[in-house]
Amino acid sequence: MADRAKSLTQEDGSGRWLPFVQAFVQAYRLGERLTAGLAAPQPFAEAVSPSFVPEAENLVILCSPHPDDESLTGALPLRLRREAGARVLNLAMSLGSLKQRRAERWSELVAACSALDFDCLPLRHPPDFELKAGEVGSGWQTVVDWLADFFAQQRPQVVLLPHAGDAHPAHSATHRLVTAALARCTATSPLTVKAVESGYWSAVPEPNILVGLSPDDVARLLAALTCHRGEIRRNPYHLTWPARLMDAVRRGSELVGVAGGGRPDVLFAELYRLTVWSHGQPQPALFPKNAFAPDHCLAWFMARPQPPTP
Repeated sequence: MADRAKSLTQEDGSGRWLPFVQAFVQAYRLGERLTAGLAAPQPFAEAVSPSFVPEAENLVILCSPHPDDESLTGALPLRLRREAGARVLNLAMSLGSLKQRRAERWSELVAACSALDFDCLPLRHPPDFELKAGEVGSGWQTVVDWLADFFAQQRPQVVLLPHAGDAHPAHSATHRLVTAALARCTATSPLTVKAVESGYWSAVPEPNILVGLSPDDVARLLAALTCHRGEIRRNPYHLTWPARLMDAVRRGSELVGVAGGGRPDVLFAELYRLTVWSHGQPQPALFPKNAFAPDHCLAWFMARPQPPTP
């Protein structure tokens, strides 16, 4: 039987590719060893809800449904922080559904944001508000009002959020909550905001930007992701996350680049969908589809677009 298997491997050419596949296995095992060697987390910090943070000139607000989404979908904010000097505020839309884990998850989130040089703030909401319950739950309109006022006061240039069909109740609820707030605050003021939709549980529909990452960028995001110790203990999803970024390049080369034109010269990337909100509505993106390599400076992204004539 062993001889027959060896013969088939030689005949079908899989033997040529076996070292390549084994390299992925070895990388995964290395990740397991690195994870096992992580230092013990710091004592849990109690979650607090300050009213507002000081307004920033170059502000990116990342609306994260769960602690860890700031790392999983934070490619663009990370680059804007480094290349444009943007202040990135991670707005924690929830601390997860398990009440007994929320203090721990807040502590993990603070550590992850520190690793990324992001600020962090929990969403202000009534005590009985549950994000994934959506509009049928308690306190939905109260949170919409708070978030709209927050956007109006802080005047972010960029807001990141999951896309509408991101296949998790908390993610899709975050999309509806954030877009309702954007509609209100841009309808009642001349504010224009770039809205950047991400996808983790399902692919972003009609993406129009592909944001490349260097190996150093990926390593930094991984370092932040591994701060979420409780999550990676139950499911070591961080070990396969770089492969997701590699697959985004495959999809982005066809969906954002020129179909049939070959892949961009980048190994890791994140796909997003960019629109501009003004006059209470999402407007078509003012930029053509494009792929941005890790060495393509994104400082221009922070310029606030002029609102179109209604």
